[in-house]
Amino acid sequence: MTPGESAFVEEMGQVLAAYGMTPMAGRMWGWLLICEPAEQTAAEISAALGVSRGAISGTARILSGAGFIKRATRRGDRREFFSAPPEALESMLGSATQIYRRLREMSERGLRAIAYRSAGERARLQEFHDVLGFIEREVPIVIERFVSDRAEARRRSDA
Repeated sequence: MTPGESAFVEEMGQVLAAYGMTPMAGRMWGWLLICEPAEQTAAEISAALGVSRGAISGTARILSGAGFIKRATRRGDRREFFSAPPEALESMLGSATQIYRRLREMSERGLRAIAYRSAGERARLQEFHDVLGFIEREVPIVIERFVSDRAEARRRSDA
């Protein structure tokens, strides 16, 4: 790994940690975004990042569950391969939409629970609800536009 690549991987670790993931998750995702070949085994990731294979295994569960990475096997090979293909990011964004919906639904229950309070006392939860509703409506539109724009760009570059 070059010094620039190493700096990128470490920065990804710090950024994702700031948003509630482990630094290792950020480092592994960062590596999978830049590594060659694009599919890596746990042993390869472990060697690149200088961590144990156990750390990779646990982190892979976190990242794949969140939709950041893809896990795959190859016929005749017992090893598992990890990658961060573009469609994994789309999957992650789709999962985010479900999270926003669940949070909005939960906030609706909370608003019903405090319906007897004044509008001022409900204001914080109402704002939370309204923001989540907006995000829930808009994120799918943005994702679809991104996917469409990317497909069009690929068609133009293939021509």
